[in-house]
Amino acid sequence: MKHLFIITISLLSISCNIKNKDQKKLDFVEFDFHFDTESNEMPYNFSSYWDTFPTIVDRTAWEFAKIGNIERMHEIWDMKESIEIGLTQEQRDSFGLYKAMDAIDYILNEAEEHQVVIINEAHQMPQHRIFTTRLLEGLKRRGFKHLGMEGYFNTSQADSIMQANGYPILDSGYYTQEPQFGNLIRTAFDMGFNIFGYESSGNANGKEREINQARNIESYLNRYPNEKILIHCGFDHVYEGDMPNNSMGWGKAMAGRLTEFTGIDPLTISQTIYSEKGNRDYENSYYQITDLEKPSVFVNESGELFGQQRKKTSIDLPPMGTFRYDIAVFHPRSKKYDRPQWMVYGDRKEVELSFVEENIQCPCLVLAYKKGEKVGKAVPYDIQETNDKKVTLVLDKSDFEIVILNQKNIALKAEFN
Repeated sequence: MKHLFIITISLLSISCNIKNKDQKKLDFVEFDFHFDTESNEMPYNFSSYWDTFPTIVDRTAWEFAKIGNIERMHEIWDMKESIEIGLTQEQRDSFGLYKAMDAIDYILNEAEEHQVVIINEAHQMPQHRIFTTRLLEGLKRRGFKHLGMEGYFNTSQADSIMQANGYPILDSGYYTQEPQFGNLIRTAFDMGFNIFGYESSGNANGKEREINQARNIESYLNRYPNEKILIHCGFDHVYEGDMPNNSMGWGKAMAGRLTEFTGIDPLTISQTIYSEKGNRDYENSYYQITDLEKPSVFVNESGELFGQQRKKTSIDLPPMGTFRYDIAVFHPRSKKYDRPQWMVYGDRKEVELSFVEENIQCPCLVLAYKKGEKVGKAVPYDIQETNDKKVTLVLDKSDFEIVILNQKNIALKAEFN
């Protein structure tokens, strides 16, 4: 009798699972869809379109990331740079003395004593934006109130819509059109962060741009004296001190200039060196010998952080930059490229959708909009491209509107609750 009861419960469980899966078949209707943006450029294009621009490496990699194609992003970016350096046995043994610790816990503990935290991203890596998003709750508890972003445009329209509606729009910036960057903005706004852009205006570049960025942040700090701010920047802007070989004519990057102008020593965090590449041979050699399940920092028995031991060495030695910021984050590799495991955190989960019975020709972009945000104008919560009318989205517990768009600009829409 006991065995029969267990079998009955198991069958009921299987039946419920099938029922729940069936419920994800949505009722789509035809929809007159267009992207509502001031720009003449399409914010999201199909892979076949970007495959015709193989020489524009940066832009192409960014665009693949925007439509959730992480595998193609890596393939394109691997053409751009390789920092594989090779390790001696002595270097391997030295690195072996460091043990992985949870990067979020470590950073939040260090942030307690700092007014300014600066963290960078590689613009092609949504993974880095998700990590910054995951820091927000802990930073908020530690008194951080402001979030400055290089990629956020301080336009009157973007700011007014953000304040009125609480979500990012396509005109909020270029990088912010990527869904995980949009979700960073959403999360920060929902938590009560004041969001601001600090990018240099005009066509300033090189040294002038670094100075202007730092001056803009200094001006913001003067408006909110003694209040804590988080700065999310790109690549090398996070570096303190003189740049190697007067890199790009900067002298100092934004972070170094900010200290020069304000006297504030920021907590600087780099995510860009110890992250995966499409081809492991192109990865930093220290990163190659790691196998991590979560974002980590490496600390030895004396409490020294990996990288800090190079503060006194030649700035020309690889790995470039390890001695010019405070914390290096090592990110886990993607276990799969369709929907990498680093996308699933908090109440976010994978949702499998199928529209095989719908009369629409693929390839299609499937865009998930949070209910209440203007479809076509808001930055989508998630995007995936499909050729077989099946897709996996990563969504939180909110209600969504799902839009299917094909290359002939035919669109379908359905409610997802």
